[in-house]
Amino acid sequence: MAAALQPLITSYSVEQRFNRDLNEIALTFVNGLDGFEQNNVEQAFAELSFTCNADDIALLNSPSLSPAIVRFIQLELANGVQCSNIGPAVNYQFDHTRSLLIDSQQVDIATTVAANERTRSIGYIFHLGVHRLVVLTNSSVYNEILSNLCDDCYQLDIYYQGLSPLQRGAEILEQSSAFIEDSRYINVLDITLTLKAGDVLYWREFSRIGVMLFVAALIVAFLAVIFYWNWQSARVSLGMLIQKGISRKEFIPFYQPIIDCRSGEVVGQEMLVRWRRFDGVLVQPNQFIPYAEDSGLILPITDLILERVYQDLPQLKGWVSVNIVAQHLESGLLSQWFSSHPDPRTKRISFELTERKPITQFELALAEMKAVTPLCHDFKLDDFGTGFGGFSYLQRLGINSIKIDKMFIDTIGTQDLKGAVLDAIIAFGRESQMDMVAEGVETREQADYLAAKGVYQHQGYFYSRPLAFEDLLRFYQKLPFGK
Repeated sequence: MAAALQPLITSYSVEQRFNRDLNEIALTFVNGLDGFEQNNVEQAFAELSFTCNADDIALLNSPSLSPAIVRFIQLELANGVQCSNIGPAVNYQFDHTRSLLIDSQQVDIATTVAANERTRSIGYIFHLGVHRLVVLTNSSVYNEILSNLCDDCYQLDIYYQGLSPLQRGAEILEQSSAFIEDSRYINVLDITLTLKAGDVLYWREFSRIGVMLFVAALIVAFLAVIFYWNWQSARVSLGMLIQKGISRKEFIPFYQPIIDCRSGEVVGQEMLVRWRRFDGVLVQPNQFIPYAEDSGLILPITDLILERVYQDLPQLKGWVSVNIVAQHLESGLLSQWFSSHPDPRTKRISFELTERKPITQFELALAEMKAVTPLCHDFKLDDFGTGFGGFSYLQRLGINSIKIDKMFIDTIGTQDLKGAVLDAIIAFGRESQMDMVAEGVETREQADYLAAKGVYQHQGYFYSRPLAFEDLLRFYQKLPFGK
């Protein structure tokens, strides 16, 4: 992932750095005629005696008039006398000159006569009454500024309006892999700066980003390893706890009644496994069922819970559904259990096939269902419409009973588009003469709607929450429901 992101992040980073550096270069030019501090310059101008005496020469050498950006500065008097910060007068040649008015100060900007753009310099001519002050800039300073930003990365073209262009920075700019160019116009100086960058900037950013991503990847990988180790340790620990729970027979059945809404009587109940640990803590199903199914521990849990259901059957009303997954059918566990319990009361046991994991060995599953169907009440397809098999399971396995998932029941009385799916499921169930049970019924509105649609077997909190065996017996005493 880091390798895939590196070019994208590099391109973005190059653009951001390029614009940031171009703004900094432009600020250097804006800062009072290439770095001159205007207040200091004006004060220095006021201190000149315009005689080229020792005081004037000392002032020309002062930081106010000779900052690093100045190569030489020369005072030229009206009487022809000249003096500079480097001793005797300096001969220079300007090829083009234009005048600007900056803060009421007339300044001529000029470029020197040179063989090419790289050797050409900028000069400023300050008119001080009848005298003038000539400043020639130091080209190496601009090169140094560019190098400090990124050595050999940039090439800067300087265009003063009406003057010969200048070029600073890298002499050769490789552009085989990348190229970026942008300009800034500085109104006060009437100057356009065009900055260019190529391969060097890109590959340096590429390397820098690569190091950052490598470090980030190491950190993420390290955290992922810690997370995975903790997760795996928790799973191993959970597996050991479940195995101990099986040996201690800590898994118990809770029952949620299924009511015929026409009579208010219990026609059956779904058995929902609960884990009451030896310390009395009741573990919720979502905290152990997924792992039990993934690890295969759901099989011994089911075997244990079937024994408890078998013991409770004499006092239960109607049938009782036990949830199973594909592995139950593919392993032959159910037929083995019935073989060891040749008792007519087992005919009241129903099985709800959940679709959390798909059936992969249909022949084994179908053979198991054929063997068990005569011995049990029926097979139901749980959470119909939400899992892997759906209509295919009904057709291939011959299941003729479905449980409508709470997700669809919740749409009753709402504008949810899944409400149309609920009506389609009900219509399909009626047309196929399916036995239908509605799960998750929580309101009178939902119960009435389902009854009007011909779905009479209801399960949900509107009638009862899942109950321990003793609580279920007390619930029976209050029947019929709603009377």
